[in-house]
Amino acid sequence: MGETNDRFEEDVGITVELTGEYDAVVDKLRMPTDEQEALDPVLADFSRLLETVHRLDGGTRSVIVDHLPPEMHHAYDAEGVVDALQILARYDLVALDGNTWTPGPALTA
Repeated sequence: MGETNDRFEEDVGITVELTGEYDAVVDKLRMPTDEQEALDPVLADFSRLLETVHRLDGGTRSVIVDHLPPEMHHAYDAEGVVDALQILARYDLVALDGNTWTPGPALTA
């Protein structure tokens, strides 16, 4: 039996119109990546940790752990909080003064 191999070599054009608020339209056009989606919970936890330090105007690791919001994606113990705070400190978002973590120069400037 002979093979039939039909090829369509015609160009096709599609026009789409998106209307609405700017942020909603941009959100639809955004091409999410697997890496970005995987980082979203991490970034949310870091943001909540930073907000907690800022809200408390600083505190020890134990105080910070006690005041973390329940909606954090990962449960943090004192050691985990210190690990995360050390990363934030690299970006001057928090600073360690003795045993107290405070909002860093990048936030207070």
